[in-house]
Amino acid sequence: MRKLLAFFSCFCIYISVFAQQNMTLYQMHDITQSNFLNPSVASDCKWNIGFPVLGNISVAAGIPVSYNGLGAGEEYIDGNRLLSSLGKTNLFSSNISLNILTIGYRAGDMYYQFTMNEKVSAGVSFSKDPVELMLKGNAPYIGKTLDANIALSLSLYSEYGLNVAYDFGDNLWMGARAKLLFGRIGALSANNTLSLDTDPVTYALRLNSDLLMRASIPGTVKSDPYDGTVSGFNTELEAGYFIFNPVNVGGAVDLGVNKVFESGWKLSASILNLGMINWSKNTHLFSQKSTLNYTGPTSGIKQWSDFADTLKSVVNLSHTGNESFSQWLAPEIMAGISYPVMEYMRAGLTGYAGFSSAGVPWAITATALTDNTSNVYGALSYTVTNNSFVNIGAGLGFRLGPFNIHAITDNIMALFNPASQRYATIQFGINFKFGCGEETGRGPKKYKSVPCPSFGHSSFLGSISSVPCSSGK
Repeated sequence: MRKLLAFFSCFCIYISVFAQQNMTLYQMHDITQSNFLNPSVASDCKWNIGFPVLGNISVAAGIPVSYNGLGAGEEYIDGNRLLSSLGKTNLFSSNISLNILTIGYRAGDMYYQFTMNEKVSAGVSFSKDPVELMLKGNAPYIGKTLDANIALSLSLYSEYGLNVAYDFGDNLWMGARAKLLFGRIGALSANNTLSLDTDPVTYALRLNSDLLMRASIPGTVKSDPYDGTVSGFNTELEAGYFIFNPVNVGGAVDLGVNKVFESGWKLSASILNLGMINWSKNTHLFSQKSTLNYTGPTSGIKQWSDFADTLKSVVNLSHTGNESFSQWLAPEIMAGISYPVMEYMRAGLTGYAGFSSAGVPWAITATALTDNTSNVYGALSYTVTNNSFVNIGAGLGFRLGPFNIHAITDNIMALFNPASQRYATIQFGINFKFGCGEETGRGPKKYKSVPCPSFGHSSFLGSISSVPCSSGK
């Protein structure tokens, strides 16, 4: 049982290295990859090409307790501190995105973009009660039923997307991206329960398990010859399995809109990942439904090691089939609003909510960002998430002729002191832009209908090249 708990903890920490909310990036429309978060965002140049594999690499994390909050490195874990950090339901949210290729083309009021991405999306949720049970014993639950709910969602897949955005006039853009998906590795396990009953008279324990997990991964299951439970797994992963391999087909769509009003207000909203993957190859079904009665010593925490060792018989899964299954992607909703507070600068708010079987992560970000600057663009942000309340982020990009480079994080402190953080993101990318003249890029024609802000044109960023606005008439 101890090995199982250690494995589960390591697994949660591992997948939580990845998450993707990209709150700072959402309103930085000067960066090509902001289109990934809102398909209505069109490039300001005729041609936009992402550097192969390095067009954008995005990594982030959201965990309920920081590494230091676990008491890692200390002689004893402070159980009270750990429990105070946990909520009733706790979520590890995770995602990584690798942009293999981006090719965008703008023709007048239309913008087309083709993308290839490799993605990992994962999440694990668990209730607080089992942690309290392990730390304090069963005394608080005598005569009661403790229910431990665990959910897991994991998918590694290739994504091929075709984006079309159109300018309907009056600075109103709408866009949609159709995505063809090929699943590589997937796992789905929702509504799993472990319940514990403690008799108020005899203190006898009864542990019930009802577990079900569907998975798709190349390999064969090793079973115990005595009871048929899973004893191991021989993976059969090769590089060719991840490259142009049309298996486990799925589809999805992203939708977006953005609008600039004559008053200077800018609104945007998007819905991402509306779709699913049908896992039909290399599938496995694991399940268990059992009851364990335990009448050993339970009077103190020290004796709980005996009970923990006994629990191993209640978490032995059986391989019960190879049936196909469908897995919905984790939909995401993002929305932003901003206003020009001074020349070449906007201030805005961005909201995010994700949805999956493992939970509902959310975030709200306040951002100050450059506006209508040509060669240097940046942003500062403050983000609050469902498990972290102090995240100072920054984004910076440079346009050096056709060569564009950007780096963004939603939490700068996570780069210098990751052990104390619950939320972190970082991304980096290189892109090339061509044909950024008056007809399609940063010239007066593009901005002829963008209103001049009420503060006028004092030279606040004289060292940064910019474009003029107009009266909007």
